[in-house]
Amino acid sequence: MAVADDDLVSAAPDRPCGYGRYATQLTAAINLDAAPTTGKKLSECKGKPNRILMQCEAQNVRWTDDPDVDPTAAVGMLMIANTLYEYSGDISKLRFFQAAATAILNISYYNS
Repeated sequence: MAVADDDLVSAAPDRPCGYGRYATQLTAAINLDAAPTTGKKLSECKGKPNRILMQCEAQNVRWTDDPDVDPTAAVGMLMIANTLYEYSGDISKLRFFQAAATAILNISYYNS
């Protein structure tokens, strides 16, 4: 779900578990256990995260949470650059792919 800037504080779940930044990995469909450019991958986070805040920079990113369908530049849910999205559920099923070159993906992991 997209949130407005004034809602960002209330959108963050209770317990931070880690952060990962993916800056060069999005040229193929990746999950959050791919090694990030900076920070932690999903399996390195404290506890078992069940919610994330995600934001892409510079370019849009596509994502799916169906392990049978990898995102491509034209397939998947479109995450618009510089918009904050919240996801809860089985984070291990998420896959990401840049919609255009130079996309960066920021992920903050939480456990509620």
